[in-house]
Amino acid sequence: MGKFEELKNMKEHGEILDWEKITKEDLLELFKDYHTDSEIADLYNVTVGKVCYKRNKWNITISSLALAELEKSDVFKSLNEDSKNRLLDRKNMDILCRAITHFIFRNGPIEDMHSDGKLSQEDMKTLNKYMMDRIASLLLCIYNNDFMKLEMLLAFYGVYGSNWDPAKPCLDEFNLIYEDNLKNGGGIFPTKLGE
Repeated sequence: MGKFEELKNMKEHGEILDWEKITKEDLLELFKDYHTDSEIADLYNVTVGKVCYKRNKWNITISSLALAELEKSDVFKSLNEDSKNRLLDRKNMDILCRAITHFIFRNGPIEDMHSDGKLSQEDMKTLNKYMMDRIASLLLCIYNNDFMKLEMLLAFYGVYGSNWDPAKPCLDEFNLIYEDNLKNGGGIFPTKLGE
């Protein structure tokens, strides 16, 4: 018996299904079993709009389900392995350093400081070169399998800034570019290094 039939059976036996207590996992399972927003709304005695809102809030969409299925496939595993090989290919170090510099530094608050006249073009060149060279050093440790050397370096610097706010990954840009590439066959972004 699927989740929908289980819930329907509970409702038919007098249990009140509380929409506010539905879990993301349960809603995902109902949607994966191809039950429409209307069927789910009727089951919980809520409006279709409430179902749509909660699905969108939790990113339970046809696209997200299709991507999840793709990620389980052997084709995806092969594509992912190809990406790993390109990232670990030394000939791509320069483009990786530039891309990482833009991602973590150049396209952030430093750009506002530069455009506000707080940093000159020469300052920006110096900072960009510094960042690229430091990133290249980290990548070289990875390429050379010098993980003990890398860990020692990071342990040394890890004692500084201990009073800073904890790191908070922000995957919005990763997900935007990733999903655009998968949905639109590349869209406006290259799918591989150097393209």
